[in-house]
Amino acid sequence: MASVTASGVGSGLDINSIVSQLVQAERAPQETRLASKEARIQARLSAFGSLKSALSTFKNSLSALKNADTFTKRSASSSDNAVFTATTTAAAAAGTYSVKVEQLAAKHTIASQAYTDSATVVGSGVLSFSQNGETFSVTIADGEDSLAAIRDAVNKAADNTGVAASIVTDQDGAHLVFSSSKTGVANSIQIDVTPSASDTGDLSQLAYDPGQTSPMSQKAEAKDSIVVVDGFTQTSANLKFEGMLEGITIDVKTAKPGESLSLTVKHDTAAVKKSIEGFVTGYNSLIATLNDLTAYNPEANTAGLLQGDSATRSVANRIRQEMGTLVSGLDVDLDSLAELGITTIEKGKLKLDATKLTSVLDTDFANVAGVFAGENGYATRLDTLIGNITAGGGILDNRTAGLKQQVERIADQRESLNRRVASIEARYLAQFSALDTLLGQLNATGTFLTQQLDNLPGSVFKK
Repeated sequence: MASVTASGVGSGLDINSIVSQLVQAERAPQETRLASKEARIQARLSAFGSLKSALSTFKNSLSALKNADTFTKRSASSSDNAVFTATTTAAAAAGTYSVKVEQLAAKHTIASQAYTDSATVVGSGVLSFSQNGETFSVTIADGEDSLAAIRDAVNKAADNTGVAASIVTDQDGAHLVFSSSKTGVANSIQIDVTPSASDTGDLSQLAYDPGQTSPMSQKAEAKDSIVVVDGFTQTSANLKFEGMLEGITIDVKTAKPGESLSLTVKHDTAAVKKSIEGFVTGYNSLIATLNDLTAYNPEANTAGLLQGDSATRSVANRIRQEMGTLVSGLDVDLDSLAELGITTIEKGKLKLDATKLTSVLDTDFANVAGVFAGENGYATRLDTLIGNITAGGGILDNRTAGLKQQVERIADQRESLNRRVASIEARYLAQFSALDTLLGQLNATGTFLTQQLDNLPGSVFKK
């Protein structure tokens, strides 16, 4: 059963309040010291987090520049995008080509004679369709040989090679229409008919042979696309030409027979320039973070959270050293950032001379790749360096691990402080309880003596 404590009964003192204040006086200085120390450590952990984030962001800006493929890309432009466009690979040769789009690929469409309506019986038997060397057959049974039934049977054929059937009704009646789903001469439709012995109609009216007179009539001729590049002619069953020019794919959109247009293929300097601009921006952002974390303001007498930190200083020095090191193995005229128009300005940041960079890209594009993506290129070296710095077990990881251990020790110190304060509180309560008991006894004795003296014969008290 829990004991009931009625402190202060004997003495009239508020023992709980007194003990609480004494305990708080013991706890407060230590608690304040630990909280202040933890706040400083947490702030430094946050600062290292900001530094690691800035390093990772800069590392991401290197991804394109360290990739040699970035410098092998080509851009292609058409003098009239409404007529044709083009895409390229690294195999494309830079230059200007004359392009004529003489014809666009078209689908083949044929139609039957006119029938009264879609329910009109055509005939039973087998329809055999041929397209580009592929065939499929559709059996038309008696009673299921109307115009609509034949349309549905063709469209539902599991092995249909690409023939769409429909019914078109004009002034003279309903026509069964077959259209190729693919463009090109090779995909033209041929239909052979084998009427059934019980055929009460005339299924042979659906036969079609492109080279012969047929009951079916051609409504749209199957055509190949035709282009002429620098006097050389090529055809395609669709709207795309691949392989006519190595590394270049031409997509035709509109035919303009006889009209000569131009296709210009060149190095994709715009993409490289954008990547280099991103490199400069990313580096300046990293340096700004380093400067903020290590700066000292003598007027305000304040310092950055990592000011004087050896790990941070080592990171900054190693990065600046890489930035200042020439790329070995390259021509001396193009083996540094300065020769690309990238120079150092105040507070260690970089400045890009866009005009100079453009000039180098236009005149010496092939050698720019080595400056960044070569074995000793800036992007290659910096990517490796930052990867090592930010990796598990790296200099920053070890530094933050040490700070986290300090936070854990503070937690242990808090637990120790709580145990010590609890012991002090118990001791104070015991002492004041004993005092309370003693004072209660003294008060009781005094009261007893006063009563006894009042009862003595002849005692007189003035009122």
